[in-house]
Amino acid sequence: MAKRGLDSRSAYKNADRRRSKQTNTLLWVIIERAIAYADDLGTIILSALALVTMLGLLGLTHGALVDPWSSLLRRWFGWGSALIPLTMAVGAVGLLRHRQGSPLIVNWLCVIAIELSLVGVLGLLSVLDGMALPRAESGCGGGLIGWGIATLFEDLLGSFLRTVILLALWLGFGGYGLRGFQASFIKLIKFRRQAQSGVGDVFSEAGSPVALVVHPEHLPYMPAKLPLDLPRAYRKNFRVGDQPNEKIARRIIRGERLPPFDLLEGGKQVRVTSKEVNLAAGLIEKTLADFGLPVRVVDFRTGPAVTRFAVEPGYIEHVSPEGEIRRQKVRVSQISALANDLALALSASTLRIEAPVPGRAYMGIEVPNSRPTLVRLRPVMESEAFQSISSPLTIALGRDVAGGSYAADLRTMPHLLIAGTTGSGKSVCITALALCLAFENTPEDLRLVMIDPKMVELLRFNGLPHLIGKVETELERITGVLRWCMMEMDRRYRLLEEAKARDIDTYNRKIRRKRNAERLPRIVLMIDELADLMMMAPDQTERTLVRLAQMARATGIHLVLATQRPSTDILTGLIKANFPARISFAVASSVDSRVILDTNGAETLLGRGDMLFLSPEAGAPVRLQGVFVTDQEVERLIDFWQKEVGAIVDAKEQLPWDELIARQAVTKDRDEILEQAIELVRRRGEASASLLQRGLRIGYPRAARVMDELEELGVVGRAQKGGRTREVLIGEDDDPLAPPETMGREGGTA
Repeated sequence: MAKRGLDSRSAYKNADRRRSKQTNTLLWVIIERAIAYADDLGTIILSALALVTMLGLLGLTHGALVDPWSSLLRRWFGWGSALIPLTMAVGAVGLLRHRQGSPLIVNWLCVIAIELSLVGVLGLLSVLDGMALPRAESGCGGGLIGWGIATLFEDLLGSFLRTVILLALWLGFGGYGLRGFQASFIKLIKFRRQAQSGVGDVFSEAGSPVALVVHPEHLPYMPAKLPLDLPRAYRKNFRVGDQPNEKIARRIIRGERLPPFDLLEGGKQVRVTSKEVNLAAGLIEKTLADFGLPVRVVDFRTGPAVTRFAVEPGYIEHVSPEGEIRRQKVRVSQISALANDLALALSASTLRIEAPVPGRAYMGIEVPNSRPTLVRLRPVMESEAFQSISSPLTIALGRDVAGGSYAADLRTMPHLLIAGTTGSGKSVCITALALCLAFENTPEDLRLVMIDPKMVELLRFNGLPHLIGKVETELERITGVLRWCMMEMDRRYRLLEEAKARDIDTYNRKIRRKRNAERLPRIVLMIDELADLMMMAPDQTERTLVRLAQMARATGIHLVLATQRPSTDILTGLIKANFPARISFAVASSVDSRVILDTNGAETLLGRGDMLFLSPEAGAPVRLQGVFVTDQEVERLIDFWQKEVGAIVDAKEQLPWDELIARQAVTKDRDEILEQAIELVRRRGEASASLLQRGLRIGYPRAARVMDELEELGVVGRAQKGGRTREVLIGEDDDPLAPPETMGREGGTA
């Protein structure tokens, strides 16, 4: 029995605890709802109080509460009591505008000035009424407050100075207060017009980083029209102007021969409005709450193309069978699974969820802007982010989701792989990289080798003194260009070995003190479409590119490859392994995104320069809006360098890879090991099929075919009877694979 009584008492105690917890929870819910609807309650109370006060002062209504309230106002304020309901009405209108999304602008200096002006008005009213205390108590003049102020000033200063001081209080502080309220009203009107027309605040100064606005029809971004009304609990009060501004380099040091930034175009930076940011943030919270996932938008950052909202997952409360309230954190995967629902609620074509943001305790939801901006090259190159990198191969990539400039060093990458569908901005990115490199280097310090099988984008660089020869477009010549790059790498390694230098920078420093020494410029090889090369000669192209990517860094040769087909047959495992720095523009599917970035995300990009940059030092890709350059900017740069140094390579002059291309024409239909066979028989001084079998590790049928080709080229003599070896007919300096033109010139010169 004692045990049963003890159990019943513990059950009553648990029930009391549950009831108290439920009561506390209900109380907090009521308080939160009251806070959420504070604007509505304040508007209703102030409006009703203003109406009742006005009717009571006019004598149009009477009651047990109205009459004492009206008498109190008349006794203390006199005729100035008519301003009391007007002040209440102004406050109600302000709360109503704040409920509709307008900012609550309160200038406390203006409020104090109006109050001091009211003091002067009440004093003047008492002076005009004769300053009689009985009349002041009856509600005439300025009431008791006005009578007291006028009497105090008269006792201290006299009647004349009293009147002057009261007039000064009325006119001086009244004018200041009215001007302040006028300025606040103008700001409110501007805010409403910006919200309706979709034009954000413009803050532009001389020398500030700028970007030009693009018409919305050019890009498939989020439409500007969204639901205008949200429950009070989901309304935010963010301000776009609270974001940190772009850091501009205080001092830009450029060489005397480098082109000025005036050759590049600038523009104006346009941001989204605070109303759009607050509306999108509220929709994110409301949409997720409708699915039972409470979250809180704690911050935001606006970029040229997207706005990233910092979302902090909340807690889900549920009652356990024991009656205890338990809290469970919202999982990141639950929010990521609702990406399509969020895009639908925000009227966005697509959005990207980054969970979590690296180095932050929240996840990022990137929503497209209704008015995307175009990022120019000049403001990015003038920014602190670009100028702080002391490297001749610094490249301007664009702006991040916070609007800050982003630059990288090609020397530390040391090679770059770019992928994206047609129209995503891939070719424009290569053009911007080439323009940036030509802006920061003279032709003596940097040479460019450009390959453009599509014959579209890079042809505009023909005539640039940095360019070796011209832009190569013929597939038959491109393999010769790649072979020349590999031979140039081997030649440079021999020079580094002779100078006992570990890289090109050390070599150039050592030979600076020597006369007639060859200074090695850096070489950047740019290929606009890798897929065409891989389809024509996959083995040779892959072998050459992989060898260059593995070894060319120390010799100052860097690769920039681009393709619109990021598939495994184009970007093989060997190529990807040697290109840790990658840029992905919009791709067709998540499979293509994983090929180029090893992760999803590129399939949600917007196109037109929207990209993900994977740096070798970073663990996750960074979203950027790439820079845009025009044909006029390229032409101005080419004209500048041609006037400065002239054309270094004449169009009629033989290019360094012409001889290799001619040799390829000679050996086009012959065995690929023919050159190795020539070197073998020249070194041994005799030739036979068995020698080729042992030296080249090939079978007899192939060795016999190679012997026939050697005989056709005049390298070896005819077959001897009795199985004897053949005679070698060429010397050490003879080149049987040289084209006929070269052999004729050599013979004529000799």
